[in-house]
Amino acid sequence: MTRFEAMLAQQGTCLDPDQKAAVYSDVNCIVSAGAGSGKTTVLSYRFLRLVLEGKATASEILTLTFTRKAAREMHQRIHRLLLSWKDDPVIAAQLAQFDQAPISTLDSFCSSIVRSSSVSYGIAQDFAIDDEQNLANARQCAMRLLDDEHRSEGAKLISTLYSPEDLIDSVLVPLLTQHYFLPQKVSEDAQRIIIEAVEKRYEQVKESFTSLLLRYSSLGDSSKTVQGVREDAVLLLDGIASSCGEEELFALLASPVGFRKKSGGKSEDLLFIKDTYDSYLEMRRLLCLALAVLNGREQLQSIVTFVQQLVEEYQMEKRKSGMLTFSDVSSLAVEILKENKALRKYFKQRFRYIMIDEFQDNNEQQKELLYLLAERLESEGEGIPKASDLEPDKLFFVGDEKQSIYRFRGSDVRVFKRLAGELTSVGGKSIELATNYRSEPALIEWFNTLFPSIMENNGEAYEASFSSLKTRGANEGITSTATILIKPYEDGERDEEEEEAKDSDAEAYSVACLIRKMLTCDDYLIPSPNGPRRPKASDIALLLRSTSNQLSFERAFRNQMIPYTVQSARSLMLEALASDFYAMLQLALYPEDLHAYATVLRSPFCKLSDASLAQVLDQQQLFSPPAGVGEEDELRLLSTQQFYRSLLQAMASESLSQLVFRLWYESGYYLSLTAHPEYQAYREHYTFFHRLAQKHEQAKHSVSQFVDYLRQNLAQNEKLDDLEVINEVEEGVQIMSIHKSKGLEFPIVIVANASSKGRAQKEKLSTFKGVALPHYLNQRFSVTATKTEVARHAGALFDEGEEQRLELAELKRLLYVALTRAETHLVVSGTFGKNNRALGEGKPADTLLLLMTRSLGLDISNPEFQDGLLTVGRIASISEGSLYQGEGESEQAFLKRLEAVQRWYETASPALEQKPLRYAVTSLVSHEEHSVAADLPLFASDELLMSLEQDLTASFGTFVHALCEQMVLKQELGDVRTCMPSELVKALGERELSIMIEDGLALAAAFIKSGWYQSEVEPYPVAAEVGFFSTTEHEGRKVVVEGSIDLLVDRPDHLLVIDFKTDRRRDAEVHRFQVETYMRAVKRIYQRPVKGCIVYLRDVETIEVWEGVDDDADTL
Repeated sequence: MTRFEAMLAQQGTCLDPDQKAAVYSDVNCIVSAGAGSGKTTVLSYRFLRLVLEGKATASEILTLTFTRKAAREMHQRIHRLLLSWKDDPVIAAQLAQFDQAPISTLDSFCSSIVRSSSVSYGIAQDFAIDDEQNLANARQCAMRLLDDEHRSEGAKLISTLYSPEDLIDSVLVPLLTQHYFLPQKVSEDAQRIIIEAVEKRYEQVKESFTSLLLRYSSLGDSSKTVQGVREDAVLLLDGIASSCGEEELFALLASPVGFRKKSGGKSEDLLFIKDTYDSYLEMRRLLCLALAVLNGREQLQSIVTFVQQLVEEYQMEKRKSGMLTFSDVSSLAVEILKENKALRKYFKQRFRYIMIDEFQDNNEQQKELLYLLAERLESEGEGIPKASDLEPDKLFFVGDEKQSIYRFRGSDVRVFKRLAGELTSVGGKSIELATNYRSEPALIEWFNTLFPSIMENNGEAYEASFSSLKTRGANEGITSTATILIKPYEDGERDEEEEEAKDSDAEAYSVACLIRKMLTCDDYLIPSPNGPRRPKASDIALLLRSTSNQLSFERAFRNQMIPYTVQSARSLMLEALASDFYAMLQLALYPEDLHAYATVLRSPFCKLSDASLAQVLDQQQLFSPPAGVGEEDELRLLSTQQFYRSLLQAMASESLSQLVFRLWYESGYYLSLTAHPEYQAYREHYTFFHRLAQKHEQAKHSVSQFVDYLRQNLAQNEKLDDLEVINEVEEGVQIMSIHKSKGLEFPIVIVANASSKGRAQKEKLSTFKGVALPHYLNQRFSVTATKTEVARHAGALFDEGEEQRLELAELKRLLYVALTRAETHLVVSGTFGKNNRALGEGKPADTLLLLMTRSLGLDISNPEFQDGLLTVGRIASISEGSLYQGEGESEQAFLKRLEAVQRWYETASPALEQKPLRYAVTSLVSHEEHSVAADLPLFASDELLMSLEQDLTASFGTFVHALCEQMVLKQELGDVRTCMPSELVKALGERELSIMIEDGLALAAAFIKSGWYQSEVEPYPVAAEVGFFSTTEHEGRKVVVEGSIDLLVDRPDHLLVIDFKTDRRRDAEVHRFQVETYMRAVKRIYQRPVKGCIVYLRDVETIEVWEGVDDDADTL
C-alpha cells in the first residue's frame, strides 16, 4: 500500500472506480466529468498523490481554471486537503511553500508569459488588462478614420452601407475587439483569397444550374406549367450563353424573370419540377451572391484596405497606452511561446505536470498554448507540437462536452471532443466520471430517459453526446419531483371586461404561487443533517435563459412576499429607488427643477401628503412649510430640508459612492422602506445602485455626469453590463441566468422563461477564410417573384446553416446545465405564443421548453399530465391587477384618509381654454391645391385605392416610404408585407395585395435606380426618420412643432433634407412650408448649411432642390 493509499484509508475517503482511475492516471489524460461527478475531488486528490509520491512539488504542478472564483475554490480545496495531513513531513514541506503553487486562471497565467517577453512586441511589461478602456480606444480609432477629411474610399463606402447608429458601436468596435487581437493582422492577400474561393464556388454551382436548366428545357409535357418552366429555362440559357460579362449575367439572374409557383400536378415532368424547384431557387440564389462578390472586387479591396489601417491604428493605441484585453494576452502568449524557444524551454522545465479544469469552455488557441508547454523537453520544434511530440504524462484535462455553453466567448466544444482522439492515439487515456453525486437518484433516472433523445446526433463534431448517468444512494424520506408549467397558445381576443396580464406575468405569478406553496407545505421536503425539512427561500434558484422577463418575476415575488436576490440589475432603472435618488441629486444640481422637486416630496425622502403638495410647490424656498400645513407634514419638510442642505455641503467633498450611502442611510430612506416587509427586496436595488456609483467614481465621473447617465437610462428595462455584487449571505430566492449558475447547485431549481428564443442577433460582420470584415456589398436580387434579398459579403455564399446548427446544439447543452443544477426538486415553466412553437415539418426545437416537450411527447396545447415524479400543469391567465394586489391598508383606513383630503380634491379650478401646444408639422401645412399642379403617372394600385370605401391612400404612402427607407439603408426587405400598415392588409385580398406590393416596389426601386439618387444620395451617409422639435408662430401663439425627416443626407458641404411624396399630382408649393420647417430645424441643430427637396416618387427625374432658409425658429 502506497503512502497515498494509506492516507485515503486512514481518512475514510472512498473514491469510486472512475475517480480512482483518473487520480492514478500517469499518462496524458482527458477526463469527461459529468455534472456533480466530483471533478474537484479528482483534481485535488491527484495533486495530493503527485506530491506524496514525490513526483512533483506543489510549485511544479500548474493548475488552471476557467474563472477566478474556480481558482480560489481550487486553491482552498487543495490547501485544506494538504493541511489535514500537515504532520506528514513531505506535506509540511509543501505547505511551507504553498504560496508559490501556480493555481490560477488561464488568463492570469497567460499574462505572466506575456510579461516575460512583451517588450519584443512593443508593449511595456507593466501593461494592464482593461476591456472597457479598450472599447473606448476602439471607438476613438474608428471615429478618427471616419471623420478624417481625407478619408479613404473604404471609409466612404462603409459609411453608406451601415446606419450611423450602427457603424461605430455595432460594427467597427466589435470587429476590433472581438476579431483582431495582438499580434494578428489583416492578411495582405485577403481580397485574393476571398475572390479565388468565390470563383471556384461559382463555377461549381453554375455547372449544376446549367445542367438543371438543360433538363427543364427538354421537358415535353404540354401542360401550361411545364411549358412556362421550359420557356424560362430556354430564356435563361440563352442569356447565360450571350452575356458579355459578370455584370450582365447578374442583371439577368437578379431579375424577377423565371420564377414560378411550385407545380401541383402528377405527371412525370411536373413531379420532376416539384422535386427540383427548391434546388433551382437555391442555386440561382448562390449564383447571384457569387456574381455580386465578383462584380464588387473593388469594393472588397477598399474595405480590406480600410480595415488594415483601422487594425493597425487600434493596435498602435494598445501599445502606446499599455491597455490590453484578455484575448490579446492569450493570443500573444501562444505567439511568444512559438517564437521564443528559450522562454518555452523555461516554462517546460518549470512545470512537471499541468492540470486544466473546465476545458470544454476553451478553444483551439488555448489548446495550442498547453501543447507548447507540454512539448518534450528535448524538442524545440517549429509551430505547434503534435500530440506525438508531447511529454507522455504531463497533461491532465478535465471537462464535460455536455456543459460547453460559452460559445459567445469563443469556446469551441469541438476542440474538447477532438482532444480525446488526439491523446489516446499516442498512448493517452480517456476516462468518464459517470456517477452524479449531486442530484437525487429519482431525478437522475428521469434525466436518463429525457436526454438521450434531446442529445441524439449523427456524430457531428459540434454536438454533445449523452450517456446514462449512474446514481448515488437516495436520501431517506425525500421524494423528488419534476414539474413542468405551460401556458398554451390561445388564438383569439382577450377578455375585454377585465384586461388579462401578459403571458410572462401569468407565468411569473404561477411560479411565485408554487414557491409560496413550497415554503408552507410538506410536498417539497429537502434533505438536511437533521432529516427532511421544508425549504427556505434561499434554497431555491430561479434560472433564466434570458433576463428580459426578470422584472415580471420580481414583481410576482413581491406580490407573494417572497424574498429574493438578483445577479443582474435588470430592473434597477425601472424601480422607484433609482428614480428617487436621481430626483434628489438632480434637485441638488438644479434647484429650479419642479419635476424633480415634486418627486422628492412624494418619495420616502419626505412622504408629503397629497393635500400639502400643491401648497409646498408654490413656495419660493425649497422644503419651506407654508402656512396652514399640517404638523406632521411640517416636520417632514423641515427634516428633509435639513438633509438637503447637508447633501449640498457633502457634494463639494464626498465621492459618488459616499453620496449614495448618504442618500440611503442618512436621509431616512432605508428606514422608510424596511418598515414594510413587502419592500425588503428594494434593499438589493440599493446595493446595485451603490455599485453603479462606484463604477462611475472609478471612471472619474462627476456628480453631474452621473446624473446625466441616470437621466438617459431611467425607465429602461435593460441589463446593466458588468454590474455585479457579492452577497455575503444569500437571502431569498436566487435569480440568475443559466450561465451564471454553472458550477453551482441548489436543492430546488426553477428554470423559468424556458420558452424564450433568446435575442436574435442581426449579422453585421462576416468571417470568411479567416478574414473578419464588415459588409462590403449592397446588391439586391430576386429570390422569388415578389421577394428580394441583399448580397452583402462572400460568407453568405458558403453559409449552409452551420451557425443555426451550432446555436441549436448549444441550446441542448444549456438545458443539460440548467436541469442538472437541481439536487432534489425541479420546475420548468414557459408560455407558448404565436411564434415560438416551431410549427411546420422539419422545424427544429429552438427553445428549452420545446426540447423537453418533444422529448417527453407532450401535447403543448393541452398541458396536463402525470407520470411518476413528473407533473405537467397549465398556467392560468390572470388579470392585470393580480400582480399589484397585496394586503395594503384596510378599507376603514383608506376611507379615513380619503375624507381628510376630500375638500381639497373637490375644490373646483377655473376652466382653462385648452389649445394644443404641440403640433405635427404636417398638420400645419395648407392643403389648398394650386391650379398649376401637374398630374403624375397613375398605377394599377390607384384605381384599386379609389374603389375602396375607406380612403387608404395615406396607408399606401406609408408602405412606399418604408420600402424606400429600407432600400436606402441597405436593409433586407424579406417579406415586404411586414412593411404594410395593418389596415391595408386587412382591407385587401391576395390579388389586390400583390398589385400594391408590385407598385410599391416599383416606386421605391425607381428612386433607388435614378441617376439623381446615385449621384446625390448614395455616395454619402444617410439617416432615416430623423425626429426633431422646433418652435414656430401659429394662430398668434408660439407653439412647438414636431417632425420626422424622411431622409437626411450628410454631404461634405451641406446637409440635404429629402421628403418623399406618393401624391398623384405635383404641387411643390403645398409642401414647401413642411420642408422649410425641416430645414430650419436641421440648420439649428447641426449648425451647418442645409438644402431641401421633395421627391415625387412617381417622377424621380424632376427634382427641385431649395437652398437656404431664414433662421427664425428655435429648435428644442
